[in-house]
Amino acid sequence: MLKEAKAHITRVRALDQLHRGDEIEARLSVGPSYDDVIIRRGSVQETAPGIGVVWIMDHHTGMRKAINTDECSVWRVA
Repeated sequence: MLKEAKAHITRVRALDQLHRGDEIEARLSVGPSYDDVIIRRGSVQETAPGIGVVWIMDHHTGMRKAINTDECSVWRVA
C-alpha cells in the first residue's frame, strides 16, 4: 500500500528567497491560542521585496492576488 506524501512547508522570512513558480501559502494569525489561517495559496508570479509584497496566481480563484507581508506570513510549500 502506498502512503500519501505530505508537503514540506517552510516559513519564508525574506521575499528574495522566492522565485517565479514557487508554491506558497499566505497565513493570517488569529490569536495566540489558535493556528494560523491559510488565506491564500498559489504560485509566485512576481515579488517586490522593497515594499514587502508578493503577487501570486491564486489556486482557488484563478486570479492574480497581492500578498502584503506586513499583514500575514508567507510559507513555501514543496
